[in-house]
Amino acid sequence: MLCTTREKRTNAGSKMAALLESEDTDDFYQSAYGGFADEADDIEYSEEDEVESDTDSDISIDENDEPISDQEEEATTKRKHKVVTKAYKEPTAKRVKKEPKKHVSKTTTSTPIVTTIEKKQMRESTTQKSLEARQRTQAAENLKNQEQSRRKSKENHSMTQEQLLEEAKITELKNLKSLEMFQRLELEKKKTKLIKRNYTGPMIRYHSVAMPIIEVVEGENGKEENKIVGRCTRNFVTYPDENTMKQYFNFEKPKPITKSTCIVTRLPARYFDPLTKQPSANLTAFRIIREAYYTQLEKKVDPRLPHVAKWLEWRKQMRAAKQNSKVVKPH
Repeated sequence: MLCTTREKRTNAGSKMAALLESEDTDDFYQSAYGGFADEADDIEYSEEDEVESDTDSDISIDENDEPISDQEEEATTKRKHKVVTKAYKEPTAKRVKKEPKKHVSKTTTSTPIVTTIEKKQMRESTTQKSLEARQRTQAAENLKNQEQSRRKSKENHSMTQEQLLEEAKITELKNLKSLEMFQRLELEKKKTKLIKRNYTGPMIRYHSVAMPIIEVVEGENGKEENKIVGRCTRNFVTYPDENTMKQYFNFEKPKPITKSTCIVTRLPARYFDPLTKQPSANLTAFRIIREAYYTQLEKKVDPRLPHVAKWLEWRKQMRAAKQNSKVVKPH
């Protein structure tokens, strides 16, 4: 708000002008590109006055615009100042004197090239084989050329009756040769016949036969008569011998499975003692069987043997422990 209400100072901008005058000029604008100093008589370019075309004047005029006289237009063009610009000058490049090059004498040393030509001696057999191969290739090429020439001659010229007969003879010979080859192959096939081998050993055969269904009916005289009602199929399997039939079919009845019972409780056994080989139904039955077995051993074994004596001592200790457990009652 102060800038709008207070008056302008008398010394406004004086300090800025002093700073600009005291500012040092930069060397870049004086040295680079030949300098940018203004020259008084430098009139190389002057801006040309703009010339408006009379043809497009009617296009840009609107209906609401007021017409302007020619005198007013001339006055506006005179007011425009001419702008003078300085032309660009390239800096002068310093010429550097080129030192003369010293000619160095090049010494070339020529080394003698020794060429050794080795003569390869070929064997007589290899030379003969190579000659034969060349002759074969030449003969094949000649045949090809002859065939090509014949084809061209046939295409260009129509063959006479004699030529046609000669060609027919050649084709006949070729056909006869191919026929002979075919006959030979057929004879070889006939010679190699497949011989089926008949099996002479015992055989099991399966037969399926259609048979009539017969019913017994009483006749007019009271006698029984056989009457065919229909037909049915019957399947049979035949064996050559009874021994082969017995090998494949077992006619013996299987033995019934006997369920083992406990010898103490007479219940179906669930366990089997491997020492006594007796079945048992539960744990109490198992202990009874073992106790009976041990009592029999005590009577039959010899106590003088060391391992038997140890076992007998262990048995006495076990009996004493059982008696003590029976006497002591739980609190």
